Amino acid sequence: MKNKSFLQSVKCAVKGVTSGFRAERNFKIYMVIALVFLALNIITSSGLYDYIILLALACGAFSAEYINTAIERLCDSFCPEDDENVRFIKDVSAAAVLVTGIAFFGAEGAILISNLL
Repeated sequence: MKNKSFLQSVKCAVKGVTSGFRAERNFKIYMVIALVFLALNIITSSGLYDYIILLALACGAFSAEYINTAIERLCDSFCPEDDENVRFIKDVSAAAVLVTGIAFFGAEGAILISNLL
């Protein structure tokens, strides 16, 4: 059913955010990592652009994880048994999370190292 208003759409999105955090362990792990990076950025007196990069990459990692979770749930609901195509779809969506996570860690690592030097 289509939402009747923008506010209903936002409510559904917020419900999705909270559902993802409750249901998936990886969301909690990414949140802890993002908070650690935030603390390290504060300690190393990062600049405005460093915080913008942190925010953008953390949001990218969360978005990839949400999409991956949705794809996995969708695949499991239509094809719960072992299926080579489902395995491929799930592996590729997990790879998107991995690539985004590598970018997140790599960029934050570079920022923190450059701040320390």
